[in-house]
Order: sequence, then structure tokens, then C-alpha cells
Amino acid sequence: MLSSVDVHNYLQTANIPHEISRMPKPARTAERAAVVLGLQPYQVVKSVFFMVAAAPIMAMVPGDHLVDYTKLKAELGTSRLRLLNADEVRQLTGYLIGCTPPVALKTEMPKYIDLHALREDVVYTGGGEPNMILKIRSYDLVRAADAEVVDIIR
Repeated sequence: MLSSVDVHNYLQTANIPHEISRMPKPARTAERAAVVLGLQPYQVVKSVFFMVAAAPIMAMVPGDHLVDYTKLKAELGTSRLRLLNADEVRQLTGYLIGCTPPVALKTEMPKYIDLHALREDVVYTGGGEPNMILKIRSYDLVRAADAEVVDIIR
């Protein structure tokens, strides 16, 4: 299993400014993390994983929004899309669902970030462990994750 140390090492090697910190209590959802940290839900970016054909992808969206399947299918040029379950996410990424970071994944995959997730200069996202959070500038998140900016929320 990977951890917040892997996330930190990846970002440090890539020379991307960031902070990884321990939360007062574990949070398994973006909404809960926002409450624990005293943030607005849109300041926490959540990672959602899908299977497209036989390949996984990551979609990052603001914590107060859901992925719009129709928009994501159109963006990917596919008619089939399947949400991955917790076991599949753990096997593909090396992290538990609910704290999966946007970088340092076990399996490389295309990453997409909704443009609305970038409205804040600084965002928070999974730190690799249930009690850890990653604080990063939104434009550094795009660069670190090598993510394509798209419009995929409801």
C-alpha cells in the first residue's frame, strides 16, 4: 500500500510546491474533509475513477459536485463508462478510496480535471491516507497530475 510519503516524494522530485498535513480526524469524503478543515466543499478536489473500455481514468471535480456522465463520455468520445468500486481503485492506485491523491499512483492513467475545480488558487485533495490532506496550488495540481482541463460536472 502506498502512503502520503509517496505523494510527498513524487511532488518533491517534480519540484512542485505543496503541503501534506495530518487532519484532526480522518475524512473519507471531500465533503467531510471540508468540514474537518473548516473549508468550503468546492475547495476540496475529489478524485473519481472510471473504466473506459479496458482502461482506467481519473476525473477530478470540486467536492460539492458530481461527474456528469454524459459530459465525460462526450469528452472521451465513448458511449460506455463504468465507475470503479473501492477494491478496483485500491488495486489500480495503491491507495484507499476516499484519500486517493492525484499523483504517485501505482498505475498510470489519463487524468481529467474539471475547470470549476480550478476557481480557487489553492485546493486540497487526498493525501494518500485517510488522515492526511494535500494542499496545492490549483495550477500546480494540473501540472503535477498532467491533467487535461475539461468541463465534466453537473
